[in-house]
Amino acid sequence: MGCRKSTCTWAQNLKVGSEYRQYTVQLVRQIGCFCEEYRIYVNGQEMEEHGLKYNPCAPLCCPGGEFEWKQDGHSFMLMFNSLSWTNFSGGFRLFIDGIDVNTGREFSAFWRCRGLQIVFVGLVFLLVGIALALTFHYALSGREKYVLNFFPYFAISSGLFDILWGLIPVIKYRKPHHPSVTVEYTSSNAV
Repeated sequence: MGCRKSTCTWAQNLKVGSEYRQYTVQLVRQIGCFCEEYRIYVNGQEMEEHGLKYNPCAPLCCPGGEFEWKQDGHSFMLMFNSLSWTNFSGGFRLFIDGIDVNTGREFSAFWRCRGLQIVFVGLVFLLVGIALALTFHYALSGREKYVLNFFPYFAISSGLFDILWGLIPVIKYRKPHHPSVTVEYTSSNAV
């Protein structure tokens, strides 16, 4: 089916009862020209029925691109990272109990950070495009000016697109995905 096969593996020690147990999650991707097929293994056992579907813009738009399951009192979520710099070879993240296995960030903090990184890259492209446009406008004249103006306008439009694309997760995940547990302490020694 696929043109290429890719494997992502995550390992994490989790507390189950009074002992720690290692969990290994492996995602095998058969990458085709227009679609992908997935096989998920947890501790060597293949998950027969999973809901992971191909969605290149997950979780920013459209449903799909993620699969959640619970095992031994822990929640697992395997999700496509549309803001990854290496979408073709990597691009997937595993969150256990709402924490990214690779970075240790909470779900919404991870997406806000990724969004801010994309916004920063967009601002750099925008500034470079404006600087090039101004330079070409004042330094060149005639035919060269019109031929070379393609590059600054491409950088400006790319920067604006990146800024808008990065603002989506910043706005969408401004609140925590998993509510934090608050503990209230009371004293029985009233005076």
